Order: sequence, then C-alpha cells, then structure tokens
Amino acid sequence: MKRSLSIVLGATALGLASVAAAPASAQIAGLSANAAVTTNYVFRGISQSGANPAVQAGLDYNIGTSGFAIGAWASSIDFGNATIGDDTAAEVDLYGSYTFAVSDAFSLSAGALTYNYPSSPHNVNYNWWEGWVGASYNFGVAAISAKVFYSPDYVNLSTNEVYFTGGVSVPVVSWLSLNANVGYSVFDHAVYPIIDDYLDWNVSAVATYGNFSLTAGYTDTDLDGDYKISSGPFQTTGQFYMMLGFRLPAP
Repeated sequence: MKRSLSIVLGATALGLASVAAAPASAQIAGLSANAAVTTNYVFRGISQSGANPAVQAGLDYNIGTSGFAIGAWASSIDFGNATIGDDTAAEVDLYGSYTFAVSDAFSLSAGALTYNYPSSPHNVNYNWWEGWVGASYNFGVAAISAKVFYSPDYVNLSTNEVYFTGGVSVPVVSWLSLNANVGYSVFDHAVYPIIDDYLDWNVSAVATYGNFSLTAGYTDTDLDGDYKISSGPFQTTGQFYMMLGFRLPAP
C-alpha cells in the first residue's frame, strides 16, 4: 500500500529534518541520516523497483565508541503484483552490527538484518533475515572488503542461502572514487523458475560534494535460461543506474 511507504519515508524525512535543523554542536553524537533518489533499485544484480526509479531514506546510530551500531532503511519497490491495489510498495530494513578495529587499517565485523515488506499482498509473506560476518582493509591507495551472509529461509522460498561478496574502492581524487564488487549466491536448492545459484557484479563511480553524492554504475548477473529476466520486475540482465544521495552529517 502506498500509504505504508508514505508513513515510513515520512518518518525518516522528519528524522532528516531534525538532524538538519539542529546546530552542529547540538546534533546527537553518532546519529546520521541519509536519503536518495535512484533510477533503479538493484539488489545483488536483481531489480527491486521494476527497473524504474525509487526513493530511499535511512537512519543510522553508532553507539558511542563501543563498535555497535543500529539502523533502519526504507525504499520504494515494485514487485509487479497483477492485482491493482495489492502492489508491494515498500521495503523496510532493520539492522545491527558490531565492528572491531584490529588496527587503523584492518577491521572485523558481524551483524544481522531483516528485510520487511509491510505492504505485501494479503496472505503473502516476503519477510526474511540474514546474519553476516566481514572484514576490511584500507591500503590507502585502495580499500578492500569481504562479507559472507547466511539466511535460513531466503525470501520465504523454503531454501537457505549463502552469499559471498567482495569489493574494492579506489579514491581517484578527494571527491571521486571508483568501486567494483562481485558476489555469488548459493541456495540449498533452486526454486524454479524464480532463483538458482548465480554470480552478480557491479562497477560504479561516486562523486561527492559536501553532503551530496552522485553515483553512476552498471550491474549484471549470469542468470540464464528460465531464470533470465530482461526487463521489468526482478530484471537480472545488465542494468545501468544513477543515484543522487544526501547525508547528514557529511561523510
């Protein structure tokens, strides 16, 4: 339901407004807010917005210097439900994590997140969750990271999932970085004709100016045959996207 999305994004917008309105000295330490407009919301190489634009917003809170953090994030989506009025219009993610800094350059992390769809059609439950562990290292000229995710019931399709992913980010100048990421999803069994084991990858360039960022990227998967979707909801073939983001305080 569109009303659910309006409530979620409206509440996040109020959070953004409150952070923006408060003087820098009065802002809550550890609290940050973000918002974005993207031409296509793509998750692990698969479009979640029907290959159409999406609006997104989130709040994050670092709990002092403990290494713990919690957050919430929401996006408009389009799963292409056929019945008018039953479209799944919103995704709301809730998450928490712990990061341990081994050194100034090397850190280990772990966390969990839930993917929630409050506007899904009656008697349809898309909600699912993942746990993950990760590591990152910053060489200065480039930063690398890797994570492993696990879900006991991927999108409630009665199959467990392990997702391996790794990426690199290279700062070109102070305001521009180039990024690349590759991931591989492994399922306990294929869910025909919805999903099977697959590789996804993406490359992007991110330009920042103060609180704003502009991302241009390309993503693709190796899904083929009956699992290949060339357009619309859940597109799995190559997709370009652009995203304009805003963050408070500035990164």
